[in-house]
Amino acid sequence: MSVSSLNGAGAPFVTKIGGRIGALISGITLSPDLDAASIKFIYDAMLEHKVIFFRNQSLTSLQQEELGALFGSLVPHPTVSSASGTKHIFELKARKGRAANTWHADMTFMESFPKASILRCIKPSVYGGSTLWANTATAYSSLPLPLQEFAEKLWAVHTNNEYDHTDLIVERDWEFIQWQANIFAAKVYEAKHPIVHIHPETGEKCLLLGQFVKRLVDFNLPDSRAVLELLQSHVTRPENTLTWHWQAGDIAMWDNRATEHRAIADFDYEERELQRVTLSGGTPVSVSGEHSYQLINGQTNPIWLSDKTGAWTVRDQV
Repeated sequence: MSVSSLNGAGAPFVTKIGGRIGALISGITLSPDLDAASIKFIYDAMLEHKVIFFRNQSLTSLQQEELGALFGSLVPHPTVSSASGTKHIFELKARKGRAANTWHADMTFMESFPKASILRCIKPSVYGGSTLWANTATAYSSLPLPLQEFAEKLWAVHTNNEYDHTDLIVERDWEFIQWQANIFAAKVYEAKHPIVHIHPETGEKCLLLGQFVKRLVDFNLPDSRAVLELLQSHVTRPENTLTWHWQAGDIAMWDNRATEHRAIADFDYEERELQRVTLSGGTPVSVSGEHSYQLINGQTNPIWLSDKTGAWTVRDQV
């Protein structure tokens, strides 16, 4: 991969950093002023390698938004307010060791979820705090043929609500649980997606799983959990993943339709700050040609968590 020139400098180049996923892009300084050849180079590299990285970049929040807009329409998070002074920045500002330490693709509780995300590291944790990515296309292609055929028939409901709060309370503090229920899930979204969807640009078959899956359609809960665990285990096999150790100024850009990612909450009470923009995507299509669709679209969540630890109540009683 190369282009003839880049802002008067030598051609950029790609260095693979994982056998199945991930590449480092060198020779490009990211800015809202990238030319068409550079934009195409970056986007094509993302499609091929699923997640790409840039070191030593210097972007402001506004420039990050403007950069993202070069690759498509930006979409804000439907329930979490954007960072102050921005329209589309999702802020990941960790306190008390908090991180999204479960495997997921961004906002799959929406019928049309983001096609890509761009994440900028402002302040890495002193230690730990890495992020994992997994390739859901190779996860599908490495399944045994009978399991591929089985998975292609399955559909699942994705939601931003109904987490296993017991596990979260063990791992985190009540303040975080309140944020997740009273802000992140203040409005409920649920979408029905095929477990295997056709990537609209590469044509690859990709698994569509992750933490937002509530259950498989037409399955009882124990069987749903067993099947989902089996399929998810193929996504997160070590050879199908990579680990990125953040430095200040790093930028990651990934194909949200062909990956899952997970932050590692191993940085104790150290601070960690990143900012993300997401690009609007289309509606997934199953192998048989059926489209995903929205089941619940921003319905007010009736459940509210009060200040008292462990206290759940109905919202209209607050």
